[in-house]
Amino acid sequence: MCSEEPTASGLAADPPPGLEYHPQLLTARDEAGLLARIDGADSPWLDDLSRRVQHFGFKYDYSNRRLDESARIGPLPVWLTQLARRVRMAASQEAKCVLDAQRPFEQAIVNEYEQGQGIAPHVDRGCFGPVVATVSLGSAINMDFRCDTTGAGYVQRLEPRSLLLLFGNARSMWRHGIAKRRTDIWDSQKITRDRRVSVTFRTVTMPDIEGG
Repeated sequence: MCSEEPTASGLAADPPPGLEYHPQLLTARDEAGLLARIDGADSPWLDDLSRRVQHFGFKYDYSNRRLDESARIGPLPVWLTQLARRVRMAASQEAKCVLDAQRPFEQAIVNEYEQGQGIAPHVDRGCFGPVVATVSLGSAINMDFRCDTTGAGYVQRLEPRSLLLLFGNARSMWRHGIAKRRTDIWDSQKITRDRRVSVTFRTVTMPDIEGG
């Protein structure tokens, strides 16, 4: 069961258990450097989805919703390894207890969200490990959470240079998504979206890959 109960508005008063938000993981200079790297001349952008993506470590098969050994691309590049290290350092002790200290993040995906783009509500597949970590660059955006068992909802504002960690119930029992719209309402204000880029880190858990 999801432990959060909906309020009269349908939104939970507190975030789902296991949702951890760090608003200032990066400096503006860090952010600019990462965006320059992501948008470099040799950037491996793919446009086979409604949004552009880059895959590192393993290329996720969106059609079959699975990973196997053929999906392995190779180790994460140095710049992503350095960012992943900062993510682990920022995590709370509770999150670090879930993260395997001997197991680095093996997969990263870079998503680009232009104005009006989003992603359908979902729970990350079981082929990925117990912690999902997302670093936000560029525009701020609202991420919506919904618990299927209680109907409770929650909205997390993702500011640029922030870190979102999902583990426990927030990882496995609450769907998260981004509505396809050009504006968000936050603090009773209508805010226009701009281009947002996210970097999401995950470990891989399939027995055939672990054994390989």
